[in-house]
Amino acid sequence: MVGEAGAVIALVADGFSVPDQNAAAHAAERGGYKTLIASPNKSLVSGRSATNEEMNFVVDLKPGDISVKQNEGLILPGGAQSIRRLLDDQDSRLLIHDFVKSGKPVFATGEALAVIAEASGKEGVEGTAALAIRGEVFAGDSETAVEDAAGAFVDALKVVEAA
Repeated sequence: MVGEAGAVIALVADGFSVPDQNAAAHAAERGGYKTLIASPNKSLVSGRSATNEEMNFVVDLKPGDISVKQNEGLILPGGAQSIRRLLDDQDSRLLIHDFVKSGKPVFATGEALAVIAEASGKEGVEGTAALAIRGEVFAGDSETAVEDAAGAFVDALKVVEAA
């Protein structure tokens, strides 16, 4: 059942990549995790579909109200506009940093790779999608990189939970 294993946070701002967020969220939900949408936006946040259509999502939490200890992982989808807005928001920057430093799994795509690489202190991280866990960043760049990283994200959630 969704939510039995815990919750993961999808940290987004206007302009985020909906397909990337959905890949990780659906994988997490199949693994029993509930996905909560966090954003500096007040009530709604809009993302972009693969066909560049705007899609709106209800914001569940503000970044400053989230405890890393109470959540199992972080989803950080790409989207240049979204990442710029998140980096302009101090609570969002701190939340990303706290998740990376906690060693909990962080799924990132597109422009978000540079953010988790910096928070991890890793240089030269390149690709389409990545998983950050326990101070390491594993990135891939293939047609299936997003789906592969989403699957690895859920596997990592289960390993961290078991530990």
